[in-house]
Amino acid sequence: MAPTGPIRTLAVRLPNPLGDAVMSLPLLALLERAGVGERRFLLGAEALRPLAETGAAGWAFAPLGPRGPGRIRREAAALRATGADAVVLLPNSWSSALAALLAGTPQRIGRRGRGRGAALTKSLPPIPGPAPMTRLYAELAAPLGVAIPDVLPPARLRADPAATPAVLEGGSDWLAIAPGAAFGPSKVPPDAFFAAVVRGAHEEAALHPFLLGAPAESDRLSELAAVLESALGGVAVPVVASGLDAAMAALAASRALLATDNGARHLAAALGVPQVVLYGPTHPAWSDHARERTVRLRVEGLDCLACHRRDCPIADHPCMTRLEPERAVAALAALETGPEEWVASREV
Repeated sequence: MAPTGPIRTLAVRLPNPLGDAVMSLPLLALLERAGVGERRFLLGAEALRPLAETGAAGWAFAPLGPRGPGRIRREAAALRATGADAVVLLPNSWSSALAALLAGTPQRIGRRGRGRGAALTKSLPPIPGPAPMTRLYAELAAPLGVAIPDVLPPARLRADPAATPAVLEGGSDWLAIAPGAAFGPSKVPPDAFFAAVVRGAHEEAALHPFLLGAPAESDRLSELAAVLESALGGVAVPVVASGLDAAMAALAASRALLATDNGARHLAAALGVPQVVLYGPTHPAWSDHARERTVRLRVEGLDCLACHRRDCPIADHPCMTRLEPERAVAALAALETGPEEWVASREV
């Protein structure tokens, strides 16, 4: 598919979830390498600005403003202000397509579905099923005349060491634990799982845990920190509930990350930090990138896997309660040989 009309200014509407925004970085690299647009803008929530500054240096950032009443018109105004000749819409929402239509952007590129096809000037078919979001986003470069390579450029981020939280300074062998999930509680295992893992990782791999999450999660993280401190016999477990700059610096200071299938996993992957990632209600295929430093852990054989329900309807929530902490500890203990010897594409 070839582009229609010259594109001097290109805009990309970022997805809202942090992890999805990280997985859009390969697309941005392809567009920049292909020289699409003399000026390039990223539109997204203000909280995502650090991604543009560290992972997409050739792009200017245009914040969309707060969510709530009037957000479609605010989004349209932000896009119109860029003067974009073309916009690539990564969210699959009708609202993002409507905002692009209201903005009067000549070329509006996205995927069909959810009743938004009429608002697009160039479109790809709806997503057929579970597939890596890195590739699904990269495919949206094709209507702009960009060839999609078999091997995509990796998502890459840089952390600022000066942003490292004070509670982590002077320490080493940190194990970052990101237990939250904006998706919903169905992604989160019980506290006893995390307690058993930190106890084993501390004893077998000399890893010292800290908890990582967004500011809105600070109360929950503090509660879990108390549980983990008890499991470690009173050893302090720091809490880092912060914005992206501090979160990236904290991850960069870590030997590994233990996380649910959440945004922290994607940040760590883009920073080159090994991860042990817990899966259950979500399909691993959606986030299948950076596998060379990722261990995927889930309870196989359950009929309910990848249900994509935000709340589990099954009484004992088997995909999370039956996770075996010993398997996570074994993966983390493998780091004793050094990250450079991390086993590629390992399934524990």
